Amino acid sequence: MFVSLTWTAGISEVEARILAQTIAGAVTRVGERIGLWFQSQALPTIRPFGDWIIPAMPHGSAYSSLDWYLGHCRTPDGKRLDGPAYLQLVQVEPWQSSTPHLDVALVSQDLIDADGESVLNVALPGLAAVASLHHLRGLDSQEAQDLGLRHLIAHVFGRAVGIPLPPRGEGQYCTNLCAMRPCTQLKDLLECSAEGDPARPYCQACERDLTAVLVGSYFGLN
Repeated sequence: MFVSLTWTAGISEVEARILAQTIAGAVTRVGERIGLWFQSQALPTIRPFGDWIIPAMPHGSAYSSLDWYLGHCRTPDGKRLDGPAYLQLVQVEPWQSSTPHLDVALVSQDLIDADGESVLNVALPGLAAVASLHHLRGLDSQEAQDLGLRHLIAHVFGRAVGIPLPPRGEGQYCTNLCAMRPCTQLKDLLECSAEGDPARPYCQACERDLTAVLVGSYFGLN
């Protein structure tokens, strides 16, 4: 398994680095929980594709670039991205059938959920998640933006992985002091990021779940 990281043209180099470092850090902490052999064999690799395009494919053809995905999930007014529509494209893309992987995307545009509400993230647990910086960029402090982004990325990575595992938590979220608490609105994100530890964003239970999923995927258990 690998983790595909994509981001839109409006994402800065610093923001893209936070995306990659946060997810790489989460995978590294899983490695600290397991044996050396598993670290080299079972853990997923991180593949940062960014604002990607496949030059060998005809320009504008299906699944040929990130821009094609975005063009097929914009709202009619062109101002926002339809999160569920984006995730559906990821779910049926040919790359998933040929090389199954987790997909995490970071966008600068406003993002909506299935109810048309503006949200920070939308996920298809066990497969993919997309996060938006639209609301975070409204914060006055760059430090607050960076801290919030680290928490948001930890959250969407966990949602893409599919933690917390049932029956723990309430629905698809964790109830502990953890990055996997509900985090669709800015106020939720600010509260959680202020209380949590950026170096260890997940509670012990979610860290165990993350380890189980990543190692289990190597053995075909998920």
